[in-house]
This record gives sequence, structure tokens and C-alpha cells, in this order.
Amino acid sequence: MAAVATLLAGLLLSPGAAGLLPFRLDGRVAAFILHADRWNAGGALMQAQSPEAWRVLQDAVRLTTANAEALGVRNGCLRSKPLRPNSGIV
Repeated sequence: MAAVATLLAGLLLSPGAAGLLPFRLDGRVAAFILHADRWNAGGALMQAQSPEAWRVLQDAVRLTTANAEALGVRNGCLRSKPLRPNSGIV
């Protein structure tokens, strides 16, 4: 019975303990648990927390990717100079 109580206590306390870890190790713990790198683990957590917001983010990525040339995107970064004067795109 003590083993079951210890297991339950560990399961209940471990998420809070992971948040107290230094050096952003909580992200590494989440990635380990999800069997993914930290980037994809973060995406999976965002998608689970708010599916609608995740869809909006994915739509924005597709829109930006489809219009990369018009936006002046080079290697994932926007140009430092406007495409044309007063275009509002920097």
C-alpha cells in the first residue's frame, strides 16, 4: 500500500517539481516525456492546450510561406530595407 501511495505522490508532485528546475530544464523534461525534441514537444503542448490557436498559427505560417517573396523573406528573416518606399514592409 505504501508503494502505491508513493507512486501516486510522485505522479502528482513531479509536474510541479519540473517547473522548479533551473536552466529551463522543464522544457527538456517535457521533451523527454513526449519523446520529441524541445521544439516539437512545445508545438504538441501548444496544440493540446489550444487547438484553435494552433490552427491560427499554422494558417499564419502557410500564408507567410506562400507569400515569402512578396514579404521579402530570405532564409527565414525579413529584409532590413523596405521593398519599396512607404510599403510598410521592412
